[in-house]
Amino acid sequence: MKKLATYIIALILLGAVGSCENPLKDFDLQISTEVIKNYATLRIVDPNGNTINGVAVALVSGDTEDIYNMNGFRDFRPTENLVTFGLDPKRMPTAAAPVRFRVSISASGYTTQIVPVSITEASAGIETIILRRPTQLPDGVSQVRQNIALGANGATLEAITISLAAAEGGGQVSLDIPAGTQFLDATDNVIVGRNLEVMLGSINGRNPQAQSFLPGGSLRSDNVVLAGGSTSAGAFSPGAIAQINMVINGIQVRRFSQALSLGLPVRSDYVSPLSGRTISAAESFEVFTNSSSDRVWRFEQNTSITGDASSGYRVTFPITHLTFFLAGEFAGACNVQSVINFTGDWMANGSTYPVTVEAVSGGNVIFSGQYSISANMASISIANLPVSGVSIVVRNSAGNILAEGPLAACGQTTQIALPNPGNPTNPTATLQLYVRCPDKVDPITLLPTFQLYYRETGTRDFQFLGTVTNGFLRTTLLRTDGTRYDFRAIWNNRVKVVGGHTIQEDNTATVGIQPGDIIGTKAGATNLAILTEECGKL
Repeated sequence: MKKLATYIIALILLGAVGSCENPLKDFDLQISTEVIKNYATLRIVDPNGNTINGVAVALVSGDTEDIYNMNGFRDFRPTENLVTFGLDPKRMPTAAAPVRFRVSISASGYTTQIVPVSITEASAGIETIILRRPTQLPDGVSQVRQNIALGANGATLEAITISLAAAEGGGQVSLDIPAGTQFLDATDNVIVGRNLEVMLGSINGRNPQAQSFLPGGSLRSDNVVLAGGSTSAGAFSPGAIAQINMVINGIQVRRFSQALSLGLPVRSDYVSPLSGRTISAAESFEVFTNSSSDRVWRFEQNTSITGDASSGYRVTFPITHLTFFLAGEFAGACNVQSVINFTGDWMANGSTYPVTVEAVSGGNVIFSGQYSISANMASISIANLPVSGVSIVVRNSAGNILAEGPLAACGQTTQIALPNPGNPTNPTATLQLYVRCPDKVDPITLLPTFQLYYRETGTRDFQFLGTVTNGFLRTTLLRTDGTRYDFRAIWNNRVKVVGGHTIQEDNTATVGIQPGDIIGTKAGATNLAILTEECGKL
């Protein structure tokens, strides 16, 4: 296995501590003389937010040569539900020259997703990827299934129309199959069978849950093939989306011997994010398709919008292959990755808070990610946002909007004054952990950066507290009134959970053997031997 040439030593400190002491004391620590500073993190969960067992993550394309996990290995098995892609410290990415690549995320019984990842000098945050079982339909997705009798030559015996209510805006999705149509496999051979199984689906592109059902799980894409054959990153503004699957004798249909006709209703309140015009019969949409062969969105054709506000709008166009069809508009991304810089008086005391940042285009949330914001991590980056017409919305941990504003012009940094994301009714609690080698007076400061989650003891779901940097985090999201908390720390392939801790305003401790230091009570002698040996290597 390829290994990045870094120097990393482990201190396994498993000592028990009192319930009023620093909750970071029980966490396994890593000390490193060379830290991967630029990285991106994906959170991989099922539709209910649960961790999926057996998830496989692989680099599939792009600039992957210098991508490692945070231990310096080319091994990207998720820890709990997080997987982090670190960039070799010799590389210096920028918004103008990001490191871009694609990863495949798969698990037995789930639909595989291939998603783009981008690393710059700004924080990439934590982006959630939802894996779904094929039978798990989210809100905003509707499907109908129908069996069609075929002749001895595998052709339809009569003209067939399949329809279902659209997932959005009313009206009917319709698929017309002419009589005498034969169905071809991936190598363009006619599939001979007496029964055609058809699944026709409608997807509400404005519904974030339904967006996770799309290839890549998002309206954004890093590699869309445009009319004329050029490629571009950017985001879709969908007027209507459909999915069609067909099977004969267990063989997937890829093409047809003649064109079918697909009709899709379009919501009457559609407004173009490109022109600002409302929908009318004078407008047209582009049709993009995405097949399972390469998971790439490709321009297929233009289609005219028909109808009116009273009877409803609609697009109808011929199709010759499967499987996803999107009628709408595509807005290309800036060639410089979008960077957002936050400012706020609350940063002055070293506080760190989690926020959710959304990008909105054409009324659609096209991106949502979690970020840990502090004075040292005040800039974030978001990939594949359109050049114009994008708004940024920032929410606190309770989901309330803290700030919103337009994305700056291409190549410019968006500046957002961010009100305090914390809880003003709580005092500020400081969590600080140091390590002191047995033969040293001064503590070591090369401590890890890791993600810390918390929940009130007895509750179910952990919430993101923030990124612990050099063993330090300051927050008002924790109460100091005796409330007990469980904490979960995740750093590369390590997970540590400690439970039932109370918090005081100053939670500072040093791992070592000097008076007042902690060395652990579960395995103190072993911990001291490890500490002495590994400190000698520094």
